[in-house]
Amino acid sequence: MVRVRRRGSLSSNEGSRHSRGSRSRSNSRSRGNKKNNVVLQDDLPPPVLVYHESARSIVFRDHIRRVASRSSSTISRKSSEDFEVDESQTQKPGEQQTTKQQVPVHGNHDNTFVKVTSDLTHTLGMDKNETVMPSQAGLAQGDIANFTPQISPLPLLALGPSDVFELLTKQDPATQDDVGSPRDDWSPAEAEVVRLLQQQQTCVKTIRNGDWTSFLKRFETAIPHNGKWGKDHADIEPHDDERKEGGKSTFPFNSFVTSTSLLPEGGKKMRCFGSTSQFTTGVVFALPSARETTETEDEVCKRSRTWSWPSGYSAKTEFNIDGRGNLINGREEALTPLSILRQYNHDYVHSDKYTVAGRKVSGLSQIPYNEIFLRVGGRGRIVNGRDVATDTKCDDAAGTGRSFEKGVGLPVALFVRSASFGDLIALLRTRSRLGHVLGEEHLKSMPLLLITPEQGTRVLTESLQVELWKLASSSLNPFQNPAIARKTTINNTDEPSFQQKVDELLDLDGSIREKLTSEELAHLAGGFGATDESVAGILKDAMLHDVRVNRERRKSTTEADGSASQDSHQLQDFVNEGLTAAVRSGDYLTARQLLILYSVVATKGEELSEADDDSLSEFSASDLRNSERSLEQRRKRALGKDADQLVHDLALANKNDNQISKDIPPPPPPPPLDTDRLRGATNSDGLLAVLGAAQILKAMQDGTAKKRTEEVVDSVDEWCEHGEQSMAFRISSWYDQRAAQGDLKIATETDSNFMAFVSNKAIANRRGFADQLRQAVTATDFTDVRFLRAIEEMVNRMHSPCLRLELLQYVLGLDNRFSVLHVGRSVHLAATCLGVSSGV
Repeated sequence: MVRVRRRGSLSSNEGSRHSRGSRSRSNSRSRGNKKNNVVLQDDLPPPVLVYHESARSIVFRDHIRRVASRSSSTISRKSSEDFEVDESQTQKPGEQQTTKQQVPVHGNHDNTFVKVTSDLTHTLGMDKNETVMPSQAGLAQGDIANFTPQISPLPLLALGPSDVFELLTKQDPATQDDVGSPRDDWSPAEAEVVRLLQQQQTCVKTIRNGDWTSFLKRFETAIPHNGKWGKDHADIEPHDDERKEGGKSTFPFNSFVTSTSLLPEGGKKMRCFGSTSQFTTGVVFALPSARETTETEDEVCKRSRTWSWPSGYSAKTEFNIDGRGNLINGREEALTPLSILRQYNHDYVHSDKYTVAGRKVSGLSQIPYNEIFLRVGGRGRIVNGRDVATDTKCDDAAGTGRSFEKGVGLPVALFVRSASFGDLIALLRTRSRLGHVLGEEHLKSMPLLLITPEQGTRVLTESLQVELWKLASSSLNPFQNPAIARKTTINNTDEPSFQQKVDELLDLDGSIREKLTSEELAHLAGGFGATDESVAGILKDAMLHDVRVNRERRKSTTEADGSASQDSHQLQDFVNEGLTAAVRSGDYLTARQLLILYSVVATKGEELSEADDDSLSEFSASDLRNSERSLEQRRKRALGKDADQLVHDLALANKNDNQISKDIPPPPPPPPLDTDRLRGATNSDGLLAVLGAAQILKAMQDGTAKKRTEEVVDSVDEWCEHGEQSMAFRISSWYDQRAAQGDLKIATETDSNFMAFVSNKAIANRRGFADQLRQAVTATDFTDVRFLRAIEEMVNRMHSPCLRLELLQYVLGLDNRFSVLHVGRSVHLAATCLGVSSGV
């Protein structure tokens, strides 16, 4: 026997919640217990998934169950809390399923009701042996039982965010020997930044995890001048300077003054500002290597008011500047030239005694940070004397490069302060974010570093990044950015947080795709998030592979014996793996993105499946780019930067009051996806919406939606006929519907209204529902968006549905957790998939 308890603790599934109906009943029980000063440890029942085997088992379910339970001599009070299912009732192919269930009975049954329903045994879905007749709607026998186990999250992988990437920690830290002879696996940009760190020609800045938005915005927008700071420290907006030689010196970014630190050689011994948990990542700025005049570096810093203080001194400049922009309260007297700071830094690494906060000390394992008030921005990113974006020469001595007066340019590297997977993924997301905000052309091959006071600098080379991605895709439990995860859900989407999530999407470009398998790419895209361009490119490669392989197999099969061969389905496999990773990370947005892009690409694949070889090669070479451009023009978002379809589709989902467009052409649904296991692994509202949409598209594509709709119409019509003839029958239906709401944990908004069954309102509602379905049968072929429009209209008219909601769940192949809101979201997303794919 398999026992499903009606009481118990909520199983863990990524912070998900109950459906609204289940929550309301649980909360009412909790309030009652509080009044009686009784505290229950397990007052929230675990979610139970229910799939119905036929429409008749829904419409006449409780009459059948009552007849089936007549063989039981007595039903104890305990049976109202436990639900027992005989394992022997599992249906085998070719056999009929016999119902042997103990049903909870709430209160005393009226014998007249039993008499009324017992006469309907042979007409309401049971044969003469009182065996439940199976559905004729294509549901595989024995595949889905009436009651399935509780939510079962996917098994955890071996690694988590706090585990360390050992390949990076085992790498030898950079030394002075690497200045003259860089390592073979270092790029020119990585070799240069290591050299600058060893020569103390860089300043670093750690940024609070929640302050990256405001920091990056400073490079684009100037802040109005505050007279308190003096003109020397005012922002300088992007501009072009006419030079004496007749050329132009370009400053594409705003330049501003900010606090930084000058680390000892290689970043050793000195800790950076802030804790490693709150200030996870930071930027590295290169200092000017030469000057236009014969002044020394210290003289230029004094003239440009590039202030600097030694290690351990708290400058607090925001509180220690007067109305004329001058330092007060001893801050000016404590200023220390950069040349002296470099000597202090040298002593920290090589001497036993050194100066900290004006005192000679020794034996410290870490030194507090120093502070340099440095002007950054203005110029772009400069590597080895050339601008990365324009490839123009930048000479500090000629005034076309970095300077203390106009800015040292964009960061030359990003760094992280620990080698944990959580921090390294944050570093990669930060690099993507800089590329989205500042421009990909300025961030090409940006070096990524690990800087710690204990070991100094290590380089996260391209080869190590590939190993990191491989390990993350196979063994690391995927996760979202914890700072914005709760602000980017289907129920709570904060616009700045959502914009940050879009900016942090990873770019899985061609160089990475060549080194990773399709399965590994799917795990990264679904679990950690990738740009639309990356995901669409991978999906198109998989689609073209399937088209070519299937064509070759059909051709070889025809030439051989004519037997059917198994088609390649790399495209579906990729999306299924990606959705699995999205469920692991609880990421509704990446799951939604995968489903929509899959619909777009799969539609084009269906068009190419019968095309000739010339058309296929032409599509892969040119039509693909034209398709991308047309999509970009149609869905370019107002904020610019990307034609990010993710933003457009979320806007559609948030406009719940808008109806599906009536002028969308009717494309066919994409090939079905296997999401049964995933729906049983999560109770997240957002993920259920996506997985429900995938199931709806599957039901439309394989024809089960049409068969089930016809079955529902017949069953509801039959119920209405019996209901019109007998009030006792209607009251019996109400009574058993109330019992079913508790037994099956149906996600109804409210309990069934007794007066609706006493009057004819219940009959009118159900007959109207049947008429709507009948109209859908005649007006659509169940393979395009018109069917979804009909379903959406039904959902919009539902105010307090019970049986109608269950029937809609059955038609679409959804379980009992899908409330009216959930069904509406899934239908809307499925229609969005078909609508987007129609424009390809």
